[in-house]
Amino acid sequence: MDILTAMQQRVSVRSYDGSRPVERALLDRLMAYAGAVEHVTDMCARIALVSGVERTRRILTTIVGSYGLVQNPPHLLVGVLPEERHLARLDLGYTLEQVVLEATRLGLGTCWIAGSYNPERAGDAVNLAAGEVAAAVVALGYPVEQGWGRFHSRAVRQLVGGHKRKPLTEIVFAGRWGEHWSPGGSDSTMVAVLEHARLAPSAVNRQPWRFVVQSKDLVLATVRPAPIDAGIVMAHVALASAALGQPGRWTVRWGDEHLAPECGLPPEATPVAVFAWA
Repeated sequence: MDILTAMQQRVSVRSYDGSRPVERALLDRLMAYAGAVEHVTDMCARIALVSGVERTRRILTTIVGSYGLVQNPPHLLVGVLPEERHLARLDLGYTLEQVVLEATRLGLGTCWIAGSYNPERAGDAVNLAAGEVAAAVVALGYPVEQGWGRFHSRAVRQLVGGHKRKPLTEIVFAGRWGEHWSPGGSDSTMVAVLEHARLAPSAVNRQPWRFVVQSKDLVLATVRPAPIDAGIVMAHVALASAALGQPGRWTVRWGDEHLAPECGLPPEATPVAVFAWA
């Protein structure tokens, strides 16, 4: 499976076969990949692994004691920040989504979990260093293919709108915020990249990011502070561009006071980064 197919086919899996852990060799391969992924800021997040259904269930049991909507994953990927800052969260989204897509390529199921887990227990499980923060977890394992588990995954996906995506014309602007952009008059590779960016997962599938196309550059902004979601969609843009034969590079400009007026961003939008094709 190539990376574009992984983006197209990946769904959030919420019911796992807890009796079937991922093979050690496959886990080692995935974690080696996690240790070598590209970062997008110098506040490099790290990715740790927690294994065993009892251990993962304890982490997915929230502080108030309720078990979450993700059932019986045999493994969790834990995203760890060096410190609590927006740029660290941006890097976490960027790096961990690369690992999620690699897991998809390897035939594994995943599900981002950014809120309904116990961060203290996740931190304890991965032995946080001083100042580090467990900022997100990703369920990892083999999906339940039939019966209640399969129904559960589909039902929750419908509940949170995981099957829905905004059309490009709602999330892409031409030159300045609010200006109509049409895929029909745009470079075909850029349109393909944006289509794969549109598939990026986000918290409750809100898709809080917007793109402003300026000449050959792509400006990313968010309509609310959502650095992890922004990092995730940045990974899709970078990976899709490389796969389509036109690699580029992100320059992070979080909160840039010059970029915001240049793109006509409204007060509620936060500039994030600029992607330039080589």
